[in-house]
Amino acid sequence: MAGIKTIALFGATGPTGRHIIEEALKHGYNLSVYTRDARKLASFAGRVDIVVGDLQDQSAIAKCVQGADAVISALGPNSLKVQGDKPVMHGLTHIIAAMKHAGVRRLIQISTAAYRDPKDGFAFKPHAFALLFKVIARKGYEDIKATGELVANSDLDRTLIRIPNLKDGPADGGVDVGWYGKTKLGMKLSRGNLAKVLVDQVTDKQFVRAAPGIANL
Repeated sequence: MAGIKTIALFGATGPTGRHIIEEALKHGYNLSVYTRDARKLASFAGRVDIVVGDLQDQSAIAKCVQGADAVISALGPNSLKVQGDKPVMHGLTHIIAAMKHAGVRRLIQISTAAYRDPKDGFAFKPHAFALLFKVIARKGYEDIKATGELVANSDLDRTLIRIPNLKDGPADGGVDVGWYGKTKLGMKLSRGNLAKVLVDQVTDKQFVRAAPGIANL
């Protein structure tokens, strides 16, 4: 995976997206950034390529993915306001189809403990939070779970990065990485640390075809 130059980024206009853009630019990557509203990326005008469309716009998604060496997806449901049935999972279906058509193999997708990996043991806190999320935001929970399964069952060089509660904060390099119930993982993660881990996965092969959990030290 040496010599990667271009990242296609989805889910970039949320609070985590800005950290991902800054982290990728810091590493010298070219960025093709997908958004429904270009105005939200006005501060990055001239520094990234902006592609406008929604998650049903297959031609716009294909345009964003074309020529990329890797795709980072920070897409996740707005947990209490999910519109329709599994919008993130259906959107990612279009992204994966575009990747296969363009010959792009590397996919990095955020997820949560709502998606259980076969390597997980039992961890009370993440399990309890996932169950609580299922109760208060069932549609969001089901979307995250289905999205995780879609990615895990794809034949791409994929990595699912499962995250706890996000908080604003820079990257300080301090993260634990492992599997729930087998690694001691806390319940908080800074957006800066998440961005750094996501961008690092573009060239790091350690977690290809794996779904590690991460948290602040």
